[in-house]
Amino acid sequence: MKTTAETEYTYPATMGFVTADWLETVLGDARLRVVQVDGEKYYHQVHIPGALPISYAKLVTKRDEVPGVMADPSDLAQEFGRLGIATTTPVVAYDLTGGLDAARFLWTLASLGHTGFKGVLDGGLPLWYSQNRPQESGAVRVAEVTFQGALDTRWLAEYEEVLAVSEGRQEAILVDTRSSKEYQGLTLRGPRGHIRGAVHYDWTQSLVGAKDLWLKKQEELTAQLHRLGISDTGKEVILYCETAHRAAHTWLLLLHLGYEKVRLYDGSIAEWRVLGLPVTQEA
Repeated sequence: MKTTAETEYTYPATMGFVTADWLETVLGDARLRVVQVDGEKYYHQVHIPGALPISYAKLVTKRDEVPGVMADPSDLAQEFGRLGIATTTPVVAYDLTGGLDAARFLWTLASLGHTGFKGVLDGGLPLWYSQNRPQESGAVRVAEVTFQGALDTRWLAEYEEVLAVSEGRQEAILVDTRSSKEYQGLTLRGPRGHIRGAVHYDWTQSLVGAKDLWLKKQEELTAQLHRLGISDTGKEVILYCETAHRAAHTWLLLLHLGYEKVRLYDGSIAEWRVLGLPVTQEA
């Protein structure tokens, strides 16, 4: 027999972006954990009711001279437990950066074996605040739990696999989500160019505007991807940027749009640079 909580609140079958309208309907669910990623100096003044804060810096570390890679799994498990997140806990994350930080948080959860629903609030706190939706201030406390996940490699690509794809030894679509200048090699910092075979999709193309940090309409997003040859939702896609921060947003976007095999190259160009692997400026 279902409990009241189970019958009152329903969650999407797959992770992706969620609307403010939907989130407001489930805020009363005691099982739900809402997480604000970064923006700590604003958190105590205003946050979404029930939201708990985590710093983006807790999600990443520097390993083997490569910055921005996933932090130690045991440290992350402690952080998730502190937030009251077990492996099946429904989670909605938000930020102030158009979903970048929150998407990386979700990727980290998924990579460590979280199987409950995960979503990012489209538009984040700025849109929520501008619409005068429920808000609160001060600290939020929840009971700590034990997060007992295990690494899920469905979401993670290593440099050996990316190199194999670039050399034509493995089939997948490589997507570079950095700026056009980075992709074309027009920056001072090397390597000047992109991984051979990668198509270019600046992650900001998915947003309405530079100040309107929420997603464009689904049909427009789908058309963008189709123009790049990213149309087969069953084909594997591997995404990268400088430190897998921007790429995490596009990773979640593809899952939101129904793509089934989407992985993030955690090391991204930062690792590619350290390893001295080849790049090209050819489109």
